[in-house]
Formats: sequence, C-alpha cells, structure tokens
Amino acid sequence: MDYTLPTPVIVLHIYPGQWDLPSFDPICTAALLYLQLAIPGQFSLKACSDPDSSPTGQLPFLVHEQQVVNSFSAIVRYVSGLHHASYVNSDLDSHLSASEKSQRNAWFAHVESHLADLVYHNLYVNHENWTKLIHPTLASMLPVPQKYYVPQRIRNMYYPRLLSAGLWRDHVEEKSMEKASLREKFQAKKEDLGKHPAMSRAFEKEKVLEKARADLEIYKELLGDKTYIFHEKLSSLDILIAAHISLLLNPPLPDPLLKDLITTSYPSLASHSQRIYDLAFQSVKATPVATPKPPSLWSLIPSWPKRQSVRKPVGKEDVYYDRMTWGFIGLALGSLAAYLFVVGRNTQIKFVLVEDEVVEEEV
Repeated sequence: MDYTLPTPVIVLHIYPGQWDLPSFDPICTAALLYLQLAIPGQFSLKACSDPDSSPTGQLPFLVHEQQVVNSFSAIVRYVSGLHHASYVNSDLDSHLSASEKSQRNAWFAHVESHLADLVYHNLYVNHENWTKLIHPTLASMLPVPQKYYVPQRIRNMYYPRLLSAGLWRDHVEEKSMEKASLREKFQAKKEDLGKHPAMSRAFEKEKVLEKARADLEIYKELLGDKTYIFHEKLSSLDILIAAHISLLLNPPLPDPLLKDLITTSYPSLASHSQRIYDLAFQSVKATPVATPKPPSLWSLIPSWPKRQSVRKPVGKEDVYYDRMTWGFIGLALGSLAAYLFVVGRNTQIKFVLVEDEVVEEEV
C-alpha cells in the first residue's frame, strides 16, 4: 500500500531565489537556512515576487496554522519554541546562556543594519550592478504591468535607510567634453574636481570600501579562529552572518568591489559562510531555490492580503502602486471598448433571399 506524506503545515514565504541562492534577499536566505538546519523536511517554501503578498508588506514571513510571523528574529523565536516530537532540535540556540542570548540579539540588530546596508548598497545603489543585473532579474520574475514599476519600488524601499547610512548615491552621467558647449566647458572648469562624475564615483567607491572594512573587521574579530561564534557550536547568529556574506560573494555582479574585498582580506568570513551552506544542504543535491509561479492574467488584478492581523500604513508608494495597477486595467478595458465600437460602426449586416433561404452576409 502506498502512503502519502502529509503536506508540511509550516510555510515560509520568501523572495525568489537567484544565482543558485535560495533568495536574493539576505533576511529571506537566513530564514530558510535556519529552518533547513532546525526542522529539515518539515516545512514548505513559497516564493513571493512582490512584498505586497505579505500581510505586513515585508518578507520573509512564516505561516503556521493560525500564526503569521515576520522578521528573522521572530521566526527564530517561534520555531525554537515549537513543542512537538517532530521538532526536537528546533532550537539551535539551546546551548546559549541568558547573557549570550542577549548578546546574540544585539548582534542581530548590528548585522541587520550594518551588513545589510552593504548588501543593499551593492544590489540597489551601485549603478552598474543595478542596471545590468539586479533590475533585469527582478523584472524577469514579475508579470505585466508589475515588471515595469515594482523593481524600482523595491529599490526605493531602501532609500531612507541607505541615505541615513551615507550609502545612497544618485548616479550622475559623465558628459563628453568634446560635445559640450562652451558654457558647459567653462562651468566644468569652475566646479570643484571632487564633483566631477568620474572622480566622484572613485571617491564613493573608496567611501564604501572604508565602511565595509570597518564592519567586516568587527565580524572577523568576532569569529576569530573559531568554527562558530559561540562554544564551537552552530547558532542563529552564525546563520544570519553567513546569509549576508553569501549575498556579497555569490551573485555574478558586474562590479565585484565587495566580493574582491572579502575574498582577499576576509577569507575566514567567506569560509564561514560556505561552511553554513554545506551544513544546511549536505543531504540535498542542490540548494533549494524559491521559484515564483508563472504569471497569469489574475496577477493583473490587485489583491488584498488574506490575513489582516497587522495593518501596514499606507504611504505614497502604495498609493502610486495601486493607481498604476488600476490605471493599466482601465486603459486595457477602455482600449477594448473603443476597438469594439469602431469595428461595430464599420461593419454592416445585410440579408439576401436565395431560394427561400435567408443568408446572413457580413460587409
């Protein structure tokens, strides 16, 4: 007799995977790594290309029966507290003391601000990486019309935090002085050299490298010569750090500025990240990658979240998103109505009597 295993009741919703990574987002990657190491084979994965699919507008989120859990720390806390015979090893931090758990929480905040800022700058601010890889990749995962504005909307989500961190820079096109007018050439001579686009980009790269060195040096000292951070045993902090380092190393970015920095100056962090991946997927032939469902016509219609336990504030970007979606639908319906009206006016029907049979003929 054949038996079918029950579908896992725990569902993790994350951004889709790319470049042989579980997800293109570090927090989503960390959440998947934790579940894979804590409760392997006892959860299912669902890809979400649009953060509006989340009840709070944020990814990742975990659904278990009637519970909806957001953020990496909340997912770790929830999964660690599962009490069932199937979830015996769900708490990867059980070997930590109360004091060490407090330290872990503080490091969570540090990683999700400092290391995450480096990842998001690398993906969304670096002009070469954004235009040549990230934007086309995001657009390819979305249906029409979302593919035309959702990537930019995702990018704009990180603008406030990166601006406050000093890591946001608007791209400035370098004009050819040969084609510039006399007035532009004269103005260019008056400007400070530091404002020249080429020199400005070089200055900005050095600024990013300086910040990256300062942050990576902290994690290098935290890890030291150990295999893992706490007591030579894996913890959720190891997972969170590894997920961010992997997003700095693995994507085939056109500008490998931070990748080169890590591989040459911080190889211990690169080895630590790879160690976590090998441990998580040692029994799996390939890394599970969350792939979104193929787009359908229903995806053109805006939908409301199924769960409204947490209501997110409506901002200007949300209003713009809804207007663009409904505007596209209205334009499509209006064009169809206009087409039917024009075709109807130019089409005449006449009836011809042939041998007592009425034949309908279109003109």
